[in-house]
Amino acid sequence: MEMKWTPEQQKVIELRDRNILVSAAAGSGKTAVLVERILGKLTRKDHPIDIDQLLIVTFTRAAAGEMRERLTEAVENYLEQDPENEHLQRQQTLIHNAQITTIDGFCSYVIRNYFHTIDLDPGFRTANEGEIKLLKQDVAKEVLESSYQERTESFDRFVESFATGKSDEVLTELILRMYEFAMSNPWPLEWLDSCTKAYKIRTKEELVSCIWMKKLWEDAGHLLDQITYLQERCKEVIYSHGGPLMFGEALEHDLLFRRNLEEAFATQDFDGCRVLLDSWKPKALSRKKDDSVQEDKRELAKNLRDQAKDAVKKLQENYFYETTEEVLEELELCREPVQELIRLTRQFIETFSEKKRQKNIVDFTDMEHFALEILVKKEDGEIRYTQAADEFSDRFEEILIDEYQDSNLVQETLLQSVSQLRFGRHNLFMVGDVKQSIYRFRLARPELFMEKYETYSLEDSVCQRIDLHKNFRSRAGVLEGVNQIFYRIMGKDLGAVEYDADAALYPGAVFEEKPEGVPEEPACQVLVAQTGTDGMDEKMQEQSDQELEARMIGEKIRSMVGTELVWDKKEKQYRPARYQDCVILLRTITGWAENFVNVLMDMGIPAYATSKTGYFSTTEVQTILNYLRILDNPMQEIPFTGVLLSPLGGCSARELALLKACYPQEKIYGCVWNYLQEGQDGELCEKLGNFWAVYEKLREKVTYTPIHELIGEILAKTGYGLYAGAMLGGAQRRANLQMLVEKAMEYESTSYRGLFNFIRYVEQLQKYQVDFGEGNIRGEQEDTVRIMSIHKSKGLEFPIVFAAGMGKRFNMSDASTGLVIHQDLGIGMQAVDPKERTQASSLVRQVIQKQIRLESLGEELRVLYVALTRAKEKLILTGTVKKIEDYQAVQAEAQDWQEEKLPYGMREGARCYWDWIFPALAGANEEFPVQILEMEHLITDQVTDREDRVRQRAAYETWDPQEVFDATIRKDLEEKFSYVYPYGYLQEIPAKVSVSELKKQGREEPEEETVYLYAEKEQEPIIPDFMKEEQEPLLQGAARGTAYHRILECLDYARVDSQQAIEKQIEELLKEEKISKETAKVVRSSQISWFVRSAVGKRMKEASALGTLHREQQFVMSIDASERNPAWDQGEQILVQGIIDAFWEEADGLVLVDYKTDHVKEGQELIDRYQRQMHYYCQTLERAYGKKVKECYLYSFALGKAVAVEV
Repeated sequence: MEMKWTPEQQKVIELRDRNILVSAAAGSGKTAVLVERILGKLTRKDHPIDIDQLLIVTFTRAAAGEMRERLTEAVENYLEQDPENEHLQRQQTLIHNAQITTIDGFCSYVIRNYFHTIDLDPGFRTANEGEIKLLKQDVAKEVLESSYQERTESFDRFVESFATGKSDEVLTELILRMYEFAMSNPWPLEWLDSCTKAYKIRTKEELVSCIWMKKLWEDAGHLLDQITYLQERCKEVIYSHGGPLMFGEALEHDLLFRRNLEEAFATQDFDGCRVLLDSWKPKALSRKKDDSVQEDKRELAKNLRDQAKDAVKKLQENYFYETTEEVLEELELCREPVQELIRLTRQFIETFSEKKRQKNIVDFTDMEHFALEILVKKEDGEIRYTQAADEFSDRFEEILIDEYQDSNLVQETLLQSVSQLRFGRHNLFMVGDVKQSIYRFRLARPELFMEKYETYSLEDSVCQRIDLHKNFRSRAGVLEGVNQIFYRIMGKDLGAVEYDADAALYPGAVFEEKPEGVPEEPACQVLVAQTGTDGMDEKMQEQSDQELEARMIGEKIRSMVGTELVWDKKEKQYRPARYQDCVILLRTITGWAENFVNVLMDMGIPAYATSKTGYFSTTEVQTILNYLRILDNPMQEIPFTGVLLSPLGGCSARELALLKACYPQEKIYGCVWNYLQEGQDGELCEKLGNFWAVYEKLREKVTYTPIHELIGEILAKTGYGLYAGAMLGGAQRRANLQMLVEKAMEYESTSYRGLFNFIRYVEQLQKYQVDFGEGNIRGEQEDTVRIMSIHKSKGLEFPIVFAAGMGKRFNMSDASTGLVIHQDLGIGMQAVDPKERTQASSLVRQVIQKQIRLESLGEELRVLYVALTRAKEKLILTGTVKKIEDYQAVQAEAQDWQEEKLPYGMREGARCYWDWIFPALAGANEEFPVQILEMEHLITDQVTDREDRVRQRAAYETWDPQEVFDATIRKDLEEKFSYVYPYGYLQEIPAKVSVSELKKQGREEPEEETVYLYAEKEQEPIIPDFMKEEQEPLLQGAARGTAYHRILECLDYARVDSQQAIEKQIEELLKEEKISKETAKVVRSSQISWFVRSAVGKRMKEASALGTLHREQQFVMSIDASERNPAWDQGEQILVQGIIDAFWEEADGLVLVDYKTDHVKEGQELIDRYQRQMHYYCQTLERAYGKKVKECYLYSFALGKAVAVEV
């Protein structure tokens, strides 16, 4: 069925010769439209293009793979209709190498093709994340160490300013953070230099015109607007019917102060504002009693005025707390430490780059910058595009960028460089949704999207914007709920885009009416668990809240599964909801997912987290890591104790206490050693002896055993691999241990070596939260509730979505560090006076902190938007609150607000999602009903559930298996369980065997030594180079035979007249890399010469000249299984495979020759060994050629003659 496109989608598909920005709302079918646009270019009648003339950039490899798959399938469908179309046939071939890739993939492609232009070794390797983390740490420490040795005054000031605690680890973190920010810019060193500009200001004029001061006035202006709103609202209440008129005098005083403040703001008089704020003393509200005043209005007016006073106080404390002279003094104090930080970061960049060059590795950041260096040069501030950039520009007809809202400045510069914009042709196609830009932590720049969004025209033009509003994913009720919330909370001032009629979601999907009699419930709902306060510490309270919320969600899932109807796209009909239809989305899964899974499983609801964290904290992984730590260094007290307490040691806490009591001055390692010599407890000595024996053997292997093999040996020799598999959740634990082995193999591919560095590698991954997630043992199609992060859910859709954790406080850690960093505003630090020993937040830091916080809030808004737009049928928001009354009061206030958008102060002051959701839903109880559950109710249900399970368990434990409840069922079960498969013996019969296996049949024979194509190398002893003796490698056994076979396979019989001619051929084969050096050395040319001069050799030469000689002929034939083993059933067939060395055709039949390098004294030995093998060779040739094998020979190089074999 042909797809029906909307007019806007049709424009996206058809418009040509322009830059196009597609603002595609959630669920608007942007991927389908993008694919259709590409297909249109490939299949148009006038000048169709080739797929490799397009550069298609996606955000993830999975998206690139899906895009390639869709295009391949579409091209194949077109070919079915027009199979003779050569252009489409060519696309089918080209698509596999077309540039449908991520930005990293494209950068890699650029580097691989133009590495020579930047003097890069083409053999470079892409380092993994753990290796790069280790190297960064090492380089940062090296940079700091060199500065400590030089000990300049500037460096001392830097250390005093930033390393205020006992450790200087914070300095390493600062350098690494500065590095990350710098490298997200096209010209990192320029960005670093720009960070010092704010601290070079020396005059008031320079201060007034600087970028961060302009931002100060902008942010302070928002606060002033909030003050204005609150005061005007207060005025309305005071002068309304029943209002507290006696408050009017105090309010008028406030209004006069505000007007003066507005005048100072208008002229941007910084000192004037400070004086006004310093001198302001608000009047006390009148306490006069008046019975005509309504009490609720009195309280509301008082509350509004208090909020306005708080906003004024905030304005003074955040911005106008010092004079301009004091601001300049602050900047002077910060100048030297900031310049030193920039110097250290520059040195880090240089050293880190050099280390990577030495190791010949690159990371993903390097890829972008190397590609940029290949394509663009910047000289004297001017950008110049290279020949490579021009070649790419000529090649690509159009550049299509998916998820454009997540681009950064480096990526923007890269893609601009390969476009044709500088040649006057617009060929950029960008698609995305700024409302779904949720990768700020990766330094994405949604401003790039917004710049084009605001400048591109909706009318026909060379830079055109097309908005896709219709959502083809969700029910109208879900979209109405999402719009209801975001109309009120998302704006240009917070969230980067104005959520208005142009940005709203409109239903495009068609859902059939539900069957009659099925009640129509609201598509959106809020579930709140009120927890109250019970004096728990913060961490315990958070865990308790999570468990209550999970239970609340679990009860809702129970009520929906099997009863709620959902639309099945595949079946095209309604069906009862299943567990797999439900997904729980969390802002972060760290510390949440495990609690949710445990609670749901405890309720009997199957659940799993699709991308669990906590891999390194699992019992089995921690146990093996501790064992590795003590193999590296046994003097580590905690790991050694942990291992002894684990199943690896088998000791109890009492036994460990006994060890320490016997030897209180010793470390636990010494305690174990001494107790083994002197201990009295036989059972404990036996445990420790068994542990020690394995431990010592493994320690001996540490220096020369690869880590993954060492882990394998630990699991095997201690039995812990089997033990973990037998524990509860054994399959998961085995998967985790297998993943540890895989990660060890990954580590071994890095430039680091040894157990000590592997432990460091793992510790760095833990420190920087590079968690692998537990090994996944579940399939996507299992009927289970999925729990995932909101980021992981992007691009996906689910019938029933629980947006959970709405009460979790936002993470604002980026704005609360000692040094704050912003892409545009630079860096802000604490002003530290080393003489006075004082520290205070500088004004520039205050401004940058505020901006980071606002951008973080904007990001949280967009994350919420992504979560809410995943739902197809049902959207349920869940979370906990301590006092619901507080939110009900806020709702009442928001309901009185006349404008659609909530006040900026209310939105900007949010600490969690509830702070937005409750005010936004004020008055929307029917469309978005709120259900509040008390903690007592949830706990009662939990207790009832557990009591039921206890009763069920008791019933199972006392079950009498001999009692017959239903004789028919019992008989049926007995028959099924006693069934024996009648053809079980067939499992012994192999499907395929080699001739070598068959020749062993019936006798024990000396064999040629087996040779493996990929043999595992034996561990060589560690010997210094100067002590090593030069030894020639000598092939033995089957390897020697293989060498002779290879020479005879390649031998040109037209050039074998002499031994010298044969030697020359061997040299040629070596040069052509058809044989190895070892083969050339082991084969004796005299033996080859003797062979070709033999009677058999001469006949082979003649056959070669006639073209009837066949060499190294592979074959597969079937034989009766009873030939292999008489006990096996006749009639069953098995396949025999092998390779015939040589045979040739003569007029009266075939002649077969097999070469043998066995050391034998007479020909009969060979006949005895290989007669059965030759029988199968003859049988194969006679079947294949329909001719009789008239002669059969084994040529022995040891005897120098051919031995005839009767067949």
